[in-house]
Amino acid sequence: MWSMYKKSRTNAAIVLAAAVAFAGSLCLVRSQETVGDVSYMEAMIPHHSIAVMTSKRAHIKDPRVRKLADGIIEAQVREIGEMKRLIAELESKPTPDGAKDLPARPAK
Repeated sequence: MWSMYKKSRTNAAIVLAAAVAFAGSLCLVRSQETVGDVSYMEAMIPHHSIAVMTSKRAHIKDPRVRKLADGIIEAQVREIGEMKRLIAELESKPTPDGAKDLPARPAK
């Protein structure tokens, strides 16, 4: 890549711009600054679907673990349905632009 342009300053500027863009993108991803209600749920649905799939496909032998996996399946399927309903509602009637972020409840 360093020989892409004859002037080394041009090459250095491209590398620097790419590094700044990468760092900025990383900060946005880590802070979740660009994640709103709908995009949050759209990202969580595949996550929940993976939990359902792995709980169904796991080669479980202990009945306690099977019971736990079945509970995970039930909860995740219910939550996927709830997220899909909320997405549809929010897409038809979005939250007002001036609404404030709601704090997360502390973990138990």
